[in-house]
Amino acid sequence: MVDIVVSSLLGHLSQLLQHEANLLFGVEDKIKSLQNELEIINAYLKISSKGNKNNNNKEIEQTVRRLIREEAHLAEDVIDTFIANVVIYKRRNVVGRMFYSIAHAKLRRNVAEKIDKIKTTLKEIHENNIKYNQESSNQSTSATEEEERKRSLQRLRRNVEEENVVGFVHESEVVIGRLIDGDSPHLNVVSIIGMGGLGKTTLARKVYNSDKVKKHFHCRAWVYVSNDCKTRELLLSLLQYLMPGHDFESRNGNKIKKKGKKKHNEAVSNSQGFSSLNDDELKKRVWEFLKLKKYLLILDDMWKIQDWDEIKDAFPDENKGSRILITSRLKEVALHTGRDPPYYLQFLNEEQSWELFYKKVFRGEEYPCDLESLGKEIVKSCGGLPLSIVVLAGLLANKEKSHREWSKVLVHVNWYLTRDEETKVKDVVLKLSFEDLPSRLKPCFLYLGIFPEDSEIHVRRLLQLWVAEGFIQETGSRDAYDVAEDYLYELIDRSLIQVVRVEDIEGVQTCRIHDLLRDLCILESKEDKIFEVCTETNILIWSKPRRLSAHSTISHYVSSSTKDHSCVRSLFVSDPNYLVENDEWKWLTKDFKLVRVLDLESSEYYFKIPSNLGNFIHLRYLRIGSDFFCSVPDSICNLQNLQTLCFEPSIMLYFNGNPISFPYGIIKLKHLTHVYTRRPIVLRGSSSKLDGEVMWRLQTIGFIALDKKTTYLIEKGSFPKLRTIRVQIFKVDVPTMLLCLQKLMHLNELEIKFAVFLVRIDRNLEEVLQSLKHLTHLSILNITYLPNLVTHVTMFPPNITKLALVCIDRLNDDGMKVIGSLAKLQIFILSGSFDGNFDLAPCFDLNFAQDGFPQLQEFQMADFLIRNWKLANGSMSRLQILTVDNCPVLDSLPSELWSLTTLRKVCVRKPSDAMAAMLQNLEVNNECELIVE
Repeated sequence: MVDIVVSSLLGHLSQLLQHEANLLFGVEDKIKSLQNELEIINAYLKISSKGNKNNNNKEIEQTVRRLIREEAHLAEDVIDTFIANVVIYKRRNVVGRMFYSIAHAKLRRNVAEKIDKIKTTLKEIHENNIKYNQESSNQSTSATEEEERKRSLQRLRRNVEEENVVGFVHESEVVIGRLIDGDSPHLNVVSIIGMGGLGKTTLARKVYNSDKVKKHFHCRAWVYVSNDCKTRELLLSLLQYLMPGHDFESRNGNKIKKKGKKKHNEAVSNSQGFSSLNDDELKKRVWEFLKLKKYLLILDDMWKIQDWDEIKDAFPDENKGSRILITSRLKEVALHTGRDPPYYLQFLNEEQSWELFYKKVFRGEEYPCDLESLGKEIVKSCGGLPLSIVVLAGLLANKEKSHREWSKVLVHVNWYLTRDEETKVKDVVLKLSFEDLPSRLKPCFLYLGIFPEDSEIHVRRLLQLWVAEGFIQETGSRDAYDVAEDYLYELIDRSLIQVVRVEDIEGVQTCRIHDLLRDLCILESKEDKIFEVCTETNILIWSKPRRLSAHSTISHYVSSSTKDHSCVRSLFVSDPNYLVENDEWKWLTKDFKLVRVLDLESSEYYFKIPSNLGNFIHLRYLRIGSDFFCSVPDSICNLQNLQTLCFEPSIMLYFNGNPISFPYGIIKLKHLTHVYTRRPIVLRGSSSKLDGEVMWRLQTIGFIALDKKTTYLIEKGSFPKLRTIRVQIFKVDVPTMLLCLQKLMHLNELEIKFAVFLVRIDRNLEEVLQSLKHLTHLSILNITYLPNLVTHVTMFPPNITKLALVCIDRLNDDGMKVIGSLAKLQIFILSGSFDGNFDLAPCFDLNFAQDGFPQLQEFQMADFLIRNWKLANGSMSRLQILTVDNCPVLDSLPSELWSLTTLRKVCVRKPSDAMAAMLQNLEVNNECELIVE
């Protein structure tokens, strides 16, 4: 990984020399000289990484790489510390600069001497390596040559179909039988037991998604438990899973219905309850939600008996025939949780192993007969462990399908196995697959070990972290985030990353990593000092890592650590219940002042951002998992390297609609690319001194108030590359403000959220909607809080592929006809305002015109009092997915729906009794999956 360290340092030096030369006054020539030396070293590292070295010089190579890495890190520390001191010096007034001028001159001399020394050391390392490599090569008679691997960078998008998992047909039938057969109405626990990598989660997922299970249980939910189980997080995750996205949000204030002011205030007050509830109260909420339902819960990867004892009171036994399915490695956990004996998952036999292997390698294509015997020999080394087979198959799928290439892999596996009697098959296969990764992918893969065990990782966050860390090199003219996405799909293709949630059009949304692979990441990273995970047990062990991930409370770490943290470039704190106190902020800004990534998972009340936040001058990525603050300090304008700014909690405890105040000077941040907040940003201060400032890299504004200041910036062209923006509209003069969005020539995604008190102001509505027609580049549009929607042909942008209308009362026939005429629309989400009160929501009919929605693939409809739904001939002819949720007076679906040849999934939640009876007796095409919940 030293090549990534050197490449990252070179990129850093190049940026400094091009854009921050004023900070390097007095040492600029020294840094240029160091840059030249590193360029030579980097070229050597790239050449030496191609092909295998003979055994005689392998240890020399490892030593050389370690020494180069240490010097590169030292150079980075020296330069970053110098820049931090220069910035502090430049912030002083004239008197202060005069007073510290002698000390500053001495600082420049010291830095110049250190850089010279580092350059000399690097040169000696390189020369000695050439010398000893030549001697080793002359003595070696057994050196072998290997051709350079052929790899092409391509977009790899594929979904893992759990239903077709090899060898789990019988197993899934047995587990499903245990869940749904039998006459006992009492709550029962079924367990799947087996070692890591046997496929417990995969089998549970296959069972969970089976048609029999979906039809048998009224309610299903899945949560990961893990070895580091936190009761509160588990209960909150369970609540979030039990309530469909819009329902969970509405109960937490994200979707406020049209009520009187008093009722609205009551709703907001009630919505704040989750964050203030203790564990027992959260259990009661779960219990109340489940008590009248026939439910199935999956508790995946449970390790401890006490974890079950902590949460079991949340699961009611109301004689409904409910079931809980637990996966675990430990027999005692299974015996403690349930009365029935656990189901023991076995290793795959040779036939099953081979079938899984060739399907993963050849992906539906016929395999060459001459590779079968060699392939079976390779598979035999995996010992029937599915994880090893899948990972090894992912390795070979990216290699040439030849006897020569496969023989090399078999030799490597056997060499590892004979090298150490204690070596396990799974360790060999996983390590071999890691070593086979191209150097550009290795740090990206290892980085996954930073996240807590079994955590669901948001892809957006992961890609932005990779970019901030400097892992994405040599992008050419391409956007770094697009290249990072390519890396992600390559790792998915190699079965090193598991896809958790994927959208048909928008791609992979979340992912995770198997805990055995995570263990490998942690082990390899610690050896190379890439990162270290800090827990309650290893909190005092210190190896000077470049990145630190604290899975314990940081207060414990602060009180027990007296180490020098100047080496740390990334800090993660993963406890969402932890509040960073003032003393700890002081410790962070002092001891971690060179960090580039700061990721604090804190969802507590009364979170306050310190006024000296701007001291983190090297910061590229800042994420705080909280929005319990009303203002961001002015010092944020000092973070000139900032790329990503995120103030969003991972778990939506409640929604506070009050704006967050940002300083106007934030527009000076030239590298800022993505800004995410859950509450709207309001800019404060004057723009008089900032006219002409342009944020050339800004692509995303997560949420901002569309007021006079924002409108002024857009009209002046301050955001020329903006692709995504969410706006909150508080003012009545809406049309004029929306017209400014035409200046955003690259705008691809727009969300408009009207303030609740504006929903009754209808006089400008038509003009408001008409102004949207000019946004011809727009492909995704989301509008929230609309009154009765009256539309005209020119209302919506012509090229949108996804449209969401949220919290509306009704949609008349003219409006539906206009939307149906959108020739490129692929996803349509329609969400009403019905929340259980039949007196407040109007009833109406829904009519889809003939040949409407020609390209629509997915339609979601929720929270409406729709009496009848009529579908004319030719309408939605390409529909694939239909979701109808909480439409209690809709008693049937259009008969024309079932004749659509493209339809593959229909999900109906909370149906009326008549609808449920109709669907129960309905015979659908085998290609279409019908889900009633």
